[in-house]
Amino acid sequence: MKRLIVLFLTSAILVSCGKDKKNDVENNEESVALKDNFSVVLEAVYEKDDSLSVVYKKGGYWDYDHPVPFKVMGQPNPQKLTILIPEGDKLENVQVTLSTNKEQKTMALKSVAIFNNQKEVFNGGNMSYIKYFDSNSGLIWDEKNMRNNLNFDGQYPPGIAGNQNLEAALDR
Repeated sequence: MKRLIVLFLTSAILVSCGKDKKNDVENNEESVALKDNFSVVLEAVYEKDDSLSVVYKKGGYWDYDHPVPFKVMGQPNPQKLTILIPEGDKLENVQVTLSTNKEQKTMALKSVAIFNNQKEVFNGGNMSYIKYFDSNSGLIWDEKNMRNNLNFDGQYPPGIAGNQNLEAALDR
């Protein structure tokens, strides 16, 4: 009888310890899934091959030392460009140098979206991104053709930078 009780208690302890380890593994998988994995998605028309770069704000500071480069293959139709931010970095704001090719005379930026873990956290579709981003002197809006003319003679290459509205939208 004593052996039966000891055997029962031993098996109950082993089974309960296994459940704790299983729960620990599940909790670790959840914490891995919650790690930030941001991406910036632009829908734009680039007629010529080009390159752009993204600088983002994290921890309250702009990380100008580690821009994220991106190559664009030119084509006459709109294309979605997905720029991946290094995994684990919390994106608080973003600046995009839209062109470095001085032969690129125009560029149509249709939308800007930001995702975290493949979930959309900012939607700037149908040009609604305009109130969340400020453009620099390198972008000149062409109302007639609904696109930007690019100016490389200014202080900065053509680009946009998120403003306080974008920071508030990303802080939610």
